[in-house]
Amino acid sequence: MADESASRRGADKGSGLSPVTVSYLTHKARPVPAGQQGHGVVALDHIAAGELIVAYGGRCVSRDELELLPEHQQRRTIQVADHVYLAGATEPEPADFVNHSCDPNCGMSGATNLVALRDIEPGELLTYDYACSDGSDYDEFECSCGTVLCRGKVTGHDWMLPELQLRYRGNFSPYLQARIAALVSIGAERRAFAY
Repeated sequence: MADESASRRGADKGSGLSPVTVSYLTHKARPVPAGQQGHGVVALDHIAAGELIVAYGGRCVSRDELELLPEHQQRRTIQVADHVYLAGATEPEPADFVNHSCDPNCGMSGATNLVALRDIEPGELLTYDYACSDGSDYDEFECSCGTVLCRGKVTGHDWMLPELQLRYRGNFSPYLQARIAALVSIGAERRAFAY
């Protein structure tokens, strides 16, 4: 019986199995210390544009449920739809350390995947712009990414910025792409392009 429960957990000493994780991180990257951001994820090998880097997993929660989670888990949550958030594992996993940048090398593909926006070389930190997934105020903060394109503050309304709509076209979470399309269809002043 002990062997059965060990295999259900996904790993036991000497089994060769990886520990069970909720999210996937490519074998071409790993978490590293990243200064003021705590940890980040760095490329170990060449990653081609369009290649899958992360597939986030977890359980879907409402905004009310999100606010009941421990703060450290709230910080590792991604918005996947209007009023729906994907809460990851209770303890940090390697994929959780992909940080925000206002000039990222990764973008959304669907609601839960990150792909390379361009070729990424070994040693580069992997980042994505939270504007591509977050459309509410649950995770707003002063940005210190230090890039030339730094907005200074990351908000739940950044997806509405025309320059970001152009830059990340096709790399927004589907619910944000639908919001952008709705803005375009009603002739919103802030639109950047038509679908």
